[in-house]
Amino acid sequence: MSNSHARSHSSPAPPIGGSAASSSAIAQSLLKFDSLEISSLEASSLTDFSDALPPLVRPLLTLISDLVYVYDRVAHRLMLINDDQMAAVLGDCLEGLQPPSIATLSAWVHSEDWMRVQMYLAQLLGESSDEHEVEFRLRQSNGEWRWLRSRDRLLSHTPDGLPWQRLGLLADITHQKQTDSTAQPMSLVEQQMALVSKQATHFARMLSQSLDLKDILNTAVDQVLQMFQADRVLIYRLFENGTGSIIVDALAEGCPTISGHPPPESIFPIADRSTSSAGWVYSLSSLETESLSEHSRSVLRRLGVRAMLVVPMMQQDRLWGWLMVHQCLGDRTWQKWETDLITQLAGQLDLAIAQSELYQQVQRLNVDLERQIQARTAELRLASNFEATLKRITDKVRDSLDEDQILQTAVQELAIATEISCCNAALYDLEEGTSTVRYEYTTTVSPYQGRTADLAAFPEIYGPLLNGQSLQFCSLVPNPVRGRVSMLATPIMDDQGVLGDLWMINHAFYAFGEQDLRMAQQVANQCAIALRQSRLFQAAQAQVRELEKLNQLKDDFLSTVSHELRTPMSNIKMAIQMLELILRQAGILDSTTEPEPNRVNRYFKILREESQREISLINDLLDLSRLDAGADALHLSSINLAGWLIPLLRPFEERTRNHQQSLQIRLDADSLPPLITDLAKLERVVTELLTNACKYTPAGGEIWVEVKRLEAGGQRQEEGEEGRGKNEERRGKNEEGRTKREERKRQLEAGGQGQENGVGWEDREEPPFQGLVIPKLQIRVTNTGTEIPLVERDRIFEKFYRIPNNDPWKYGGTGLGLALVKKLVMCLQGTLELDCADGQVQFTVTLPLQPE
Repeated sequence: MSNSHARSHSSPAPPIGGSAASSSAIAQSLLKFDSLEISSLEASSLTDFSDALPPLVRPLLTLISDLVYVYDRVAHRLMLINDDQMAAVLGDCLEGLQPPSIATLSAWVHSEDWMRVQMYLAQLLGESSDEHEVEFRLRQSNGEWRWLRSRDRLLSHTPDGLPWQRLGLLADITHQKQTDSTAQPMSLVEQQMALVSKQATHFARMLSQSLDLKDILNTAVDQVLQMFQADRVLIYRLFENGTGSIIVDALAEGCPTISGHPPPESIFPIADRSTSSAGWVYSLSSLETESLSEHSRSVLRRLGVRAMLVVPMMQQDRLWGWLMVHQCLGDRTWQKWETDLITQLAGQLDLAIAQSELYQQVQRLNVDLERQIQARTAELRLASNFEATLKRITDKVRDSLDEDQILQTAVQELAIATEISCCNAALYDLEEGTSTVRYEYTTTVSPYQGRTADLAAFPEIYGPLLNGQSLQFCSLVPNPVRGRVSMLATPIMDDQGVLGDLWMINHAFYAFGEQDLRMAQQVANQCAIALRQSRLFQAAQAQVRELEKLNQLKDDFLSTVSHELRTPMSNIKMAIQMLELILRQAGILDSTTEPEPNRVNRYFKILREESQREISLINDLLDLSRLDAGADALHLSSINLAGWLIPLLRPFEERTRNHQQSLQIRLDADSLPPLITDLAKLERVVTELLTNACKYTPAGGEIWVEVKRLEAGGQRQEEGEEGRGKNEERRGKNEEGRTKREERKRQLEAGGQGQENGVGWEDREEPPFQGLVIPKLQIRVTNTGTEIPLVERDRIFEKFYRIPNNDPWKYGGTGLGLALVKKLVMCLQGTLELDCADGQVQFTVTLPLQPE
């Protein structure tokens, strides 16, 4: 029975101490309940039958010990209503059989009850509307039998009026049957059946104590001899070639052995071996009265056999041998329980033999596997040595970007690893059609390094090499330089073509093996990769040098142009100012703020704003040039942050109001210490960051400016003498570090780049303070309503780079603001960080309270 339906409703707990009689009465009432209003439901819509039960019926399920089920004839499905009773009713007989078939069910139902069960199942599956009942026995895994009673009745009809569902109860009545059996004496047949079951169980337990075939067979014949109180028990083994022999026997006292005597065809009459099958038993009750051939009778008389039982032993539907029980002292009438017992014992022995042979097969497989593992281990050891050698060569080859060094390393390591007399590498010039030996390692033969060969002159060699094929040959005619040698040539090639070749040379009687060829090919492949990397690196270096030249030319051009434009733009600005004064005096240019200004005012405004824009661009370029060159020294002064920052932000308050933006300032003036820095540079940083925030914040967005002190305190104090010693050591290191920083500062003021240019203090190899908690100031500018795409974040600090389509107010710009901010922050010995998340853009500037 498949557990295809589980209860989903909660029900009250069953009463404690309920009797079996009350449970049976409740079950009877459940079968007689006629008010289940589910006849209009479709079969496919019944997902939980227990939920469809009326409220008065559900509590009954918790009060009975029977297994309640519903069989759906439309869906062909058996649903358990209280599946928690399945183990209590069925036991473990159907464990692992989900769902059980008719064939598997017949193996567990008692043979005397199977016909009644079949008739009951036919009624359950049919269209009968009557109530049905059946009692049967179900065998458990331990061999015991459990009595069950199944009752069912029609529960509902389909909308077409056909039988739909049947409600059934399955109850365990074993105790009732046992009670009835104690009241009545057990019949002789039942006693014999119980004895057979007990003896078969004991026999199986004895056989399970060993997996050795010899021990199993000896135990089997000894146990059978005791059970049947016979004179002789033997096992005859039939071999695959048609022969056979008695492999084990057990004898009563005074009974002679018959090992080595004729095969069983001479011991008992078998016309055809194929008639021997599972369950077939041959019995002989009296040698003198049974119908036997004279030959068989004489043989059995000579062996002292008066009566016997013979049962075949089967393994995978083939005859393995026979189990024979002999009575030698007199005739014996074999009872049915004895033939049943010998049949069950033979079945148990068949299973034990199968397990033993399987165990022996596993043992043989383990031995074979161990042998294969040893062989494989030896192969892996050789492969490991090969891989280690190849890795060493590969690491040395790939560590260099110089072609000569690559070829030298490969040739030398390959010759030493393979223990050959010579190895060389050549590179091809395909345009010239030549091959030049670039490096050669040799111990005995004459060197060829530096020699050039014409590819077309040796087509039998260079033809296959140019096609990516390796070749091995020996010189039939002695070479005028090297004499008679054996050679292996492998092309150095990749997916882009052949770059050269690799030659391995040894004495004339040496044959290069498969491992030599693999080694040469792998080294050649690594050489090809290294050579291609070397050439790409050289090409990249050439491009980098060209780009550096171009970049320097660009910077020089911008610097020169900026210097050249600064003077005329200053004159233009001064001329504009004078022109504005004259026009105002003449009344042509007025200062009214009319919605529609006259054309003179409009054109003059454009002239003034664009000239100022050009002057700002020129100043930015000059500032960047000075910062890149490290020629812009710090002009330090002490400032009060609150008094300096608030006036700086007033122009931006007007600008944010015009754009419907909100500007908020977050600072605690009392907690902020004085800041010693370059005021002009810091003002430029804050102004550029606020300008950037106003520029990219849409209407309704917010802009925050937050200033706070990060870490306060001085040098840590250690306790005790050990602490004072550590403090003294720190002071010494601090003095040494201060001396180095002063030297760097002098280099910076003299125009040197210095290590400070381009990094923050926390990026340096040597921190400025050892063991100090350095107080710092943090200025954070945050704007909402926008977010910089991830792919753009690494580029926003580049010169002239602007994020495309990200300017809601159409201000435009040159893309120099953030690049200039980054350079200025570095010059102030601080750091600049960018964070973008949740629709916000945040720039954080961290500065020391006093730069070194």
